[in-house]
Amino acid sequence: MRAVVADTHAIVWHLTEPRRLGKAARRAFAAADAGRWRCHVPVVVLVETWLLHERGRLRIDPSHVLDQIAGHPGYVTLPLSVEQVMEFGALAGIRDPMDRLVLAAARALKAGLITADTALSGHGVPTLWD
Repeated sequence: MRAVVADTHAIVWHLTEPRRLGKAARRAFAAADAGRWRCHVPVVVLVETWLLHERGRLRIDPSHVLDQIAGHPGYVTLPLSVEQVMEFGALAGIRDPMDRLVLAAARALKAGLITADTALSGHGVPTLWD
């Protein structure tokens, strides 16, 4: 089973505005929806969702994300691990700590990353968007 990690905007748009996703991102989420792929949602994505919700930049909060993926075999929440922390340390060039943690999660899992953020390309992780 192929593993992917969802960036914050990617999982939020998948759940609320799927037309905003790129073609490759839509295919990746469709594969997770069908249970063919495993989509990991890092806990830092839930933290960032809270922060954006509190600032009025998102209508949904983490409970909505969790409700949508609960019990679905194609989705799992991903706790922070020592491996992710070590990958985080290797990504000092990425300024945004949330982006850095999401990318570290994908690197630790050796998984693809569903993101439109071009700053996360070229760090040893295939990105899926367009």
